[in-house]
Amino acid sequence: MEFSHTLWAMEELEKAVEALRGADRITVYTGAGISTESGIPDFRGPNGLWTKVDPDDFTIERYVRNREVRVRKWRMHANGELWGARSSVKPNRGHMAIVDLYRAGRLAGCVTQNIDGLHLVSGLPESMVAEVHGNVRRVVCLGCEATWPTEEVLKRVDAGEEDPACPHCGGILKTSTVMFGEVLPAEEMAKAWEFAKNGDAVLVVGSTVGVWPAAEIPMTMAREGKPMVIVNQGPTEADLFATVRIDGSAGEVLPRLVHDLLAG
Repeated sequence: MEFSHTLWAMEELEKAVEALRGADRITVYTGAGISTESGIPDFRGPNGLWTKVDPDDFTIERYVRNREVRVRKWRMHANGELWGARSSVKPNRGHMAIVDLYRAGRLAGCVTQNIDGLHLVSGLPESMVAEVHGNVRRVVCLGCEATWPTEEVLKRVDAGEEDPACPHCGGILKTSTVMFGEVLPAEEMAKAWEFAKNGDAVLVVGSTVGVWPAAEIPMTMAREGKPMVIVNQGPTEADLFATVRIDGSAGEVLPRLVHDLLAG
């Protein structure tokens, strides 16, 4: 297998492989950084989403209160922008390396903060992915909690409904992504904690480990003495807890890391 030239040190890679070698099953925890190479911007980076849009537009309070915010969001999904429901983004080599880990029987589960669904598109089964911040594939009514596939609602947007309402109760509709001010989905969090319990080590990819309560999952594993390997561009809030930290992109580091781990 050939790999491109990298800026991260081979010594750090060897240390990461060694840290994970004794783990029968590895819990993977991913954030926005794994999807940037697929064309989806992260949030807090120098060219991140927060440099282009108002973070308050991602609060549930403003979404409910401001019709124009909802109109913009539905238009984004319908046009396939960013991580919208019709986005044409594809998994990258980082996502595929995690699939390799799964196929080798070494993945305890993948906990992701991402709503783009790329882990599922890459080939991981739903039973192995905990989407703790929700996803763009389904829509929920904030009034009666009825749900639909997002594409059904987008067909109404295509037909001219700028801010489609619930056909049952007239309530406000939104994708099942978690906005600021909302509680994380209980079922996905329970799945994530099961992955953490079953994992002998945690591999953090593309996350600053700074968004709680999701960040509690890898941090708890580290406090329990399980090895933590971090692959991220730039510092994270978990660096002091890391067994090994590699400053590099997921698409470059993960294929080599997983290849070497499975080879030896």
